[in-house]
Amino acid sequence: MIFKGTAKASLGLVESVGGFLIALTLVASLSSAQGKSGEHDWLQEAKAAEQARDFVRAADSYTTFLKEHSDRADVWQRLGLAYYLDNRLNMAVPALKRASELDATLWGAELFLGISECRMGQFDSAQVALEKALQTKPDVPEGHFWLGSTLMALGKHEEATAELEKVPSSSSLAMDADYQLAQGYRRDAEDYYERMQKSDANSYRAHQLAAEAFAWTGKYQNAILEYRKALQLKPGLEGAHRGIGDMYWEQRQYEPATQEYKAELRNYPLDDQAHLRIGEYRLVQGKIQEAIAELAAAHQVNTTSWEVCRALGQAWMASGDMAQAQALLEAAVQNNPSDAFSHQLLAEVYRTAGRSDLAEREQGIFRKLSAAEGN
Repeated sequence: MIFKGTAKASLGLVESVGGFLIALTLVASLSSAQGKSGEHDWLQEAKAAEQARDFVRAADSYTTFLKEHSDRADVWQRLGLAYYLDNRLNMAVPALKRASELDATLWGAELFLGISECRMGQFDSAQVALEKALQTKPDVPEGHFWLGSTLMALGKHEEATAELEKVPSSSSLAMDADYQLAQGYRRDAEDYYERMQKSDANSYRAHQLAAEAFAWTGKYQNAILEYRKALQLKPGLEGAHRGIGDMYWEQRQYEPATQEYKAELRNYPLDDQAHLRIGEYRLVQGKIQEAIAELAAAHQVNTTSWEVCRALGQAWMASGDMAQAQALLEAAVQNNPSDAFSHQLLAEVYRTAGRSDLAEREQGIFRKLSAAEGN
């Protein structure tokens, strides 16, 4: 597959899994398309081949049928899907185009035409096909994902972001969409940084953006150095000490990280992230009351953060106040149902309270999420 930049790496899994699964679903949902007496044999053979995942044989059967029934849009679509599932994208494209020409309502043909063209690097035509598919079937996550990916490859970042954000969190493509979004934000930041460098390479903003760019790529020491340069030019720059703290935190250097978070709070006492990290560190140290004070301050600023709710709930557990712990952990689970650790902590709280049914439910969710994460 031809793809520009980081989009190529991000779509590797989706090529083999995401598109494959919806193609199989679409194949299964289509009728067997039987014709008059004597006509159904090739179609039946193709259907049997599809069920056996022998897409080469299925494509051959459809091709034979179409020699005498070239006006069957549904069969052209099935032929295109068979080629797609066999990874013969260059053959899938003309078959899917023919299906769409014969029947403009076949959204699946347009969808997989667009996906195929996107995977082949034909982004302009892929955009046209995917937009047509979404006009007919606007609620297909795959359509929004691939259109977003196509637009991202074309450098249309704002339009791409709008499409990728339409991929629901419940979709199997949600993680891939988030990755694409993150890459888009990163490229925008890097482009802005380059412009800043050209206009004023020694401005505090240029150093701040350089630090953020280094942080994106995991170059923590470079990021810290750039943040220090920014602070020299503008002492008290909001977010700079927290940024340095985050770099130390990522390297598990918790004491210097804590000192940087404290420096941030001296200038900006409502920084919930700084309070959160200090609170988490104090909790690990066993300084429960200090942890509660920091985490409560974070929660006062940001009541919707599942991470803050989870950490403060865990701190109240450590202090023995299970009522407060339960309320906060229930909020954490509500705000982020996919965090396995929150469910495990809540299960412990319910078990302590003698609510074994709820404890078992949460423990079951924890096990399922952990298994899905490979933990």
